[in-house]
Amino acid sequence: MTDSILIIEGEPNLRRELTSTLTEAGFVVTDVPGYSEALLKLDAFKPNMVIMDKESAGIEGWTACSELRQAHDVAIILMGKDSSGEAWMRAVEAGADFYLKKPFSYRELVARVKAILRRHKSRGLVKG
Repeated sequence: MTDSILIIEGEPNLRRELTSTLTEAGFVVTDVPGYSEALLKLDAFKPNMVIMDKESAGIEGWTACSELRQAHDVAIILMGKDSSGEAWMRAVEAGADFYLKKPFSYRELVARVKAILRRHKSRGLVKG
């Protein structure tokens, strides 16, 4: 079964690049510009992972991540421009599996996605 990913990213060019990169890597990908659109997609799409820009959520990013973690059984990568230890700590506290600082390498993103999904599957945390 192919893993599926929902991308929440407000910047259209980056959203297209993320979708293209992850599709080429073999994932089924859908994308939305904000958190409210993501909530409409989650139940129908049932992704294994959500990759979310904390600034594009439409609500406070840490809150959006926490809500996703509580309501849906998905792996979460939170993206942001802040590289401080505070950002990493808040991401983990909000329930993210990883915090990816922008800008980032697409090769690193694909490797992180595969590693996180592999880990979640081995623990029975995501379907697949």
